[in-house]
Amino acid sequence: MVSVVGTLLALLVFFALFGIFLTQYLPLWMTDNESAFTAQTQSSFASLKSNIDLQLELGGPPVYTTPFVMASQGVPLLAQPTAGTLNFLPVESGVFANVSMTVGPGGSQALYQNYSLGTLSMTLANRYYSGQLFEMEDDAVIQSQSDTQQIVAFPPLLTINGTGSGVGVSIALIQLFGNATQAISTGTQEVASHYDQSQAYVSSGPTGGGLFNAEFKLGTHFPCAWSRYLSQTLNQSGAALSHFTLSPNVCTASNGIAKIVDLKFLNIASFTLVFGAFTIVMGVGVE
Repeated sequence: MVSVVGTLLALLVFFALFGIFLTQYLPLWMTDNESAFTAQTQSSFASLKSNIDLQLELGGPPVYTTPFVMASQGVPLLAQPTAGTLNFLPVESGVFANVSMTVGPGGSQALYQNYSLGTLSMTLANRYYSGQLFEMEDDAVIQSQSDTQQIVAFPPLLTINGTGSGVGVSIALIQLFGNATQAISTGTQEVASHYDQSQAYVSSGPTGGGLFNAEFKLGTHFPCAWSRYLSQTLNQSGAALSHFTLSPNVCTASNGIAKIVDLKFLNIASFTLVFGAFTIVMGVGVE
């Protein structure tokens, strides 16, 4: 009887400790794993954006490759790794950018450029850590948890100089081409950015001097992130309120429908648009 009771007590202690492990330690372990996975994804998007910006600035190299870790670490025998879903869409409904100037380069007639924007996104449906969505659009990386919990994690090449005799603005637009692709796998997925072309449009207003207007309009599923970012950038630029209007200028939920963020510059001295076209390829050795 003593041996039986001893065995039962030992089993009870084991199951009690195992239950504590499953309910307390395992969630903490997986939370750490998924947090690290989120940080790795953020780092990959930062590297991809950095590579594209460098290619745009230098006009090459023709190809840069960025690795994306596709799953978190798991807990052996107890918890499977958390997988991510990587998507590239060359055309997404409602996602676009257009730029206009009332006076084009060299004092020419008004200039208007419209671009459909490809998007690269990665969804992390985390089970223990908060779910995340990362998306690269228009040379910016958006990190989102919901319609209102989102930020421009890595901003586009946008400069607004509000000091001196006049306001000067410089902005880069990145258009992504390629075949629509989805990747759900373990290990690492390679994403290659192929440099196609770039073009700069520089206007200093009417011939002989003078001020003019320009407008940057963006269609996006992340109006909250863009509105916050642009509002902060304008406030820090030193430009007077009379030189710009932003609509919306506060966080606005998209509710799954693409919204328009409209930034107008009024009576400015210079405006530079740098356009870059890139082909996105997912997978090693894929053309």
